[in-house]
Amino acid sequence: MTEPLARRAHPFTAGTVALLLVLLAVLVPAPHGPPLLYAAVCLVAVASGVGRAVLLGLVVAAPLWLLLFLMHGVLGEGPRVAAPWGGTLSQSGLAWALEQGSRLAAIVTASLGFARAFDPHRFLQAAIARRWPFAAAFLVVATLDAMTRFGEQATRLREAQRTRGLKVRGSLATRARAIPSLVFPLLLASLTEADEHALALETRGLTAPGVRTALDPPRDTILDHGVRWGALLVLVTALWWRLAA
Repeated sequence: MTEPLARRAHPFTAGTVALLLVLLAVLVPAPHGPPLLYAAVCLVAVASGVGRAVLLGLVVAAPLWLLLFLMHGVLGEGPRVAAPWGGTLSQSGLAWALEQGSRLAAIVTASLGFARAFDPHRFLQAAIARRWPFAAAFLVVATLDAMTRFGEQATRLREAQRTRGLKVRGSLATRARAIPSLVFPLLLASLTEADEHALALETRGLTAPGVRTALDPPRDTILDHGVRWGALLVLVTALWWRLAA
């Protein structure tokens, strides 16, 4: 099975593209910029082989879209337009909800796409090859990798508590009562794991001075260089456009 393009590219390239898309989500002007950018983010995610991030982004962003629609489309002020189901909606509120919802959805989708393409081993090897401080590079890897391990640990803990008779499904009241029995053990287990990892890394010389050698540095191709420089050019152009407008 062919490896996705996002994982075959140099680790710095995927990070640069994701950071560019996040910054553009803040910089692009309304009203047409945010929806067009969100569509572009979805296309980039699908083309680079991390299309699942689009679905996950929709799941995460859907409550935000709904909240913005209710607060600004339904309850907003200004000129009103007829709603298909009856009643009226705020025209300016709908436009603002679409703009801000697109910005948030673009940020979420780009971040999830980068998380799915992120390879800790390749990133560390690339950072070592560039003579980055190893402690700083490892901190980035540990932070991004912790989200995955935290989710897996939460799933194991939930299933373990269910085998002990804890009800974690049902009404909102039932789920609310189960929160303390899930959160406190999860926090305790996470702190214990972090302490154990810190001790293990310290004994292996994480903070020891000296230059490390990259054993398997990823290829940094001309295409990777072109994408990163192109991303920088796009960002500078977007900044100039916004400041000049």
